[in-house]
Amino acid sequence: MQTQDEKISLINGRIHTLTSTTSNITFEHGRITSIDDEPGTLNGRVIDLQGRTVLPAFCDTGLNLLGWAEGQERLSLTGTRSLQDLTSALAQYSRANPNPLRGWYVAQGLPEGLKLTHDDIDDVIPAIPCAVIDPHNARVVLNSSAMHEFNMPQDSVELDEFNTHLPPLSEEDIITLVKTCAQKINALGITEVWADFRSDSQRLWDIFSSDAYDSLTFRLRCNFGYSSVNDLNEFLASGLRTGDGLPFCRLGGILVDDSAKQDEQKNMINSAHLSGCQLITGSSKECLTSLERVSQRFTKNSRHLIRSNVLSNTLLERMRLLDVGGVTSPAQDEGMIHQAFRNGLVVSAASGNSLTSPMKNISSMVINGLSVSEAVCVYSWSAAWNGRCESRRGDLTLGNDADIVVLEKDPFLVSPGEIAGIDVTMTFSAGVCVYDSGTI
Repeated sequence: MQTQDEKISLINGRIHTLTSTTSNITFEHGRITSIDDEPGTLNGRVIDLQGRTVLPAFCDTGLNLLGWAEGQERLSLTGTRSLQDLTSALAQYSRANPNPLRGWYVAQGLPEGLKLTHDDIDDVIPAIPCAVIDPHNARVVLNSSAMHEFNMPQDSVELDEFNTHLPPLSEEDIITLVKTCAQKINALGITEVWADFRSDSQRLWDIFSSDAYDSLTFRLRCNFGYSSVNDLNEFLASGLRTGDGLPFCRLGGILVDDSAKQDEQKNMINSAHLSGCQLITGSSKECLTSLERVSQRFTKNSRHLIRSNVLSNTLLERMRLLDVGGVTSPAQDEGMIHQAFRNGLVVSAASGNSLTSPMKNISSMVINGLSVSEAVCVYSWSAAWNGRCESRRGDLTLGNDADIVVLEKDPFLVSPGEIAGIDVTMTFSAGVCVYDSGTI
């Protein structure tokens, strides 16, 4: 198995460092050691790119990691047309997964108009709780074992009630989820994910920072959210602080809940700011006002962030005056990302509840007016700057971490619409190959 200590040279490619283009790059001990037009004397492992393109690897700065990963493990009923199709799919699913997450089988996408009862599910999954969610994510059909677990006499409940009764993920479940979804993350050229956790933060941090995560193949940044200042202060009193670090799992920013009461928002923003923590707030009027007030009264170099699905002109102006970064969804806000760049603001990309392809979003941003360099920057340098680690990542320069993605084609040389279809060939995280399509 490859280690960070192995010396690797990628030659005969198009290496885009974000400031220049060259042909060869070498890294060792997880860091970039050489970027040249001529490879010179080579030793170690040599990979001939045969004209393929190299970019800084991508970072997703806002993903509901556990929710998305668990969704990947659930059975999709898309394409089933009859009750027989459905029960057959459930039977195959249960045989392939003898130890389901949370001890529950969950299927999504019950076909419209198909009548399903607990008896139908019992015929194929009698002994383990099983739930089938309707196509509108409104109601859930339970088998008899699930009805017993929830102490419910009916076999159909609302989704919110189902989620409330569902047992929490165990430590083993969480570790399984993150390691299972890692390949899908790396296959998109992503080597860093910012994950939001709004409950059970101390337990999650203990899990993610344990030895069980030494083998993580992407960098995991944990952003923790609180609904009360008392909970936040208890977290701060533990001595943990945010910022970049060498481990693959690190503490990130403090999430401020837009729905919290105004006084709670203000007090949480004050506490986190004065503790030197990075804040990630929503774009509500109350959050912005509190952030403006605390930034004027107490100067700290915390590089706070505003997260919003829509960056309006008014919001961009307030962000510019606050000198903060932005986090948004390229799929929903391509035009305003263009406007943010024109205003000199740093904006990075967030997927939200479902991981999206950076190449598809880069294509959309270019179609909507960004240059290819600017669109790539949203997923690389801007993400590094927003994470306060631009001195180590975000571009390909000597001494930086060797977080690298190899692409089959050069996005600078194809039409904007073609960028979305460019495949990832290889992904290197801290100098270790964590994805290889096998085409080289």
